[in-house]
Amino acid sequence: MGIEFQMHRAAVNVAKGFQQIQKASAAFGKGKDDSAVNHLDKALNDFGAAIDHFAKAEDDAYAKAGKEIDKGNSELLKSIEEYGNGNTDKAESCFDRALDHYDNALDLVG
Repeated sequence: MGIEFQMHRAAVNVAKGFQQIQKASAAFGKGKDDSAVNHLDKALNDFGAAIDHFAKAEDDAYAKAGKEIDKGNSELLKSIEEYGNGNTDKAESCFDRALDHYDNALDLVG
């Protein structure tokens, strides 16, 4: 679904989890232990959902980084071909684009 979307969903779930902890704390303060435990269970579920979204964001980042590496490899091959054909300016341009793709991949996973 996309890295940004997954990170947003994770943040929302973390916020919900903290809200449930606050409700649990208030319930404990009023001696409503069963209600507090219920809120803590909901908090655990919310934090678990956040972890799932973080994992999906990580998967999305690695997939996107893989595509950037493929693009970089393609540009690098073009650079080698152009250099072999004596087109050094074009080879340099392809090489620079390859490095840009590799940098993009590192930004996604680094």
